Amino acid sequence: MATQQSGSVEPAFSGIQSSAQNLSDQLKIVLGLISSRYPFIDRVAVALYDPATDLIKTFVSSNRDGSALQCYEVPLAEVPSLAEMARSRQRRLVGEIDQTFLAQSEHTLWLKAQNYHSSYTTPIFQGEELAAFLFFDSHQPHAFSEEVAVFLDSFSDLIAQLFLMQQRLAHGMASTIQLAVDLARVRDFETGQHLERIAYFSRIMARALAKKKGLTDEYIEYLQLFAPLHDIGKVGIPDHVLLKPGRLDEQEYEVMKRHVTIGENIIDRIGRDMGLQTSLPNRIMRNIVATHHERGDGSGYPRGLTMDQIPLEGRIVAVADVYDALTNRRAYKAPWSEAEVEAEMQRQALIGQLDGECVEALMAAREARAAIKLRFADDHGPS
Repeated sequence: MATQQSGSVEPAFSGIQSSAQNLSDQLKIVLGLISSRYPFIDRVAVALYDPATDLIKTFVSSNRDGSALQCYEVPLAEVPSLAEMARSRQRRLVGEIDQTFLAQSEHTLWLKAQNYHSSYTTPIFQGEELAAFLFFDSHQPHAFSEEVAVFLDSFSDLIAQLFLMQQRLAHGMASTIQLAVDLARVRDFETGQHLERIAYFSRIMARALAKKKGLTDEYIEYLQLFAPLHDIGKVGIPDHVLLKPGRLDEQEYEVMKRHVTIGENIIDRIGRDMGLQTSLPNRIMRNIVATHHERGDGSGYPRGLTMDQIPLEGRIVAVADVYDALTNRRAYKAPWSEAEVEAEMQRQALIGQLDGECVEALMAAREARAAIKLRFADDHGPS
């Protein structure tokens, strides 16, 4: 990636940063700026790299025709050209996609189906660590001359700054809250494995519902990031209630229910301090914390919301939480069999407590569920 020229994009960076707090909206602004000079540039997209899994995952994009490749992921090891870019830290220009990319990958087939002919691609790094890939595509063959590429180098730096800032803010929120959780010993109540399972079960449902519900990859990534923090308000619950072995009595249960309001207050305070009150990450996180104990028939808490009043992220995490509670040991119960759990989940969906579409999506993913439970199995003790 070329070094940013002094003063070349700083005003644009400030303007974009202040006018849109979500990366998908920021990319639309960037594409508009670039297209004013080079109208043949039709698409800009950012794909995440996850070092824990070696996966490249679609994240955000802006396209002239509104079409987008969604919910696609592939191991970096299976894409040698991108792996080489990550190694060399050099951009790549392709004049004719149809002639250059002969592999039948989903990404390549999608590009060809959308009639993209040429591309500019560059890796994005956070320090020494690969963080993402940035793509510019054009319907015009050989659109990216060296002159165009030099111009895009500066905008690549701009987009990298916007992307890395969004990532730092979102992960900063999660890390700040997780620190409070750890200090309050909430992990004595819920294991790290439980929290990881909640995250991945939530991702399964969101990916399955993405097309029908219009969920973006950006939404899905933040849902997975924040789902484990659904019970952050438990940092304010006294130990004699939080850590009680066995079931709570009625008075203790009322105390426990206060964790939702406590959690909302924590999110609001952090959102204000970080200037993120209206951002997509803050909205998703707050909705998860505020509504994952609500039930579609109005029997949940703290507000007694009905199904259409509960944000989708709250409904998804509720299903993930119930499923994990039933399938794992608790101080007051043994783990249920998979058949018993499926029957109970379907019963709760039938009477309108849990979102039926979310339950169906999770129950349909038997192999994925089994893999998550194996990978994040509790070593010992209650879940």
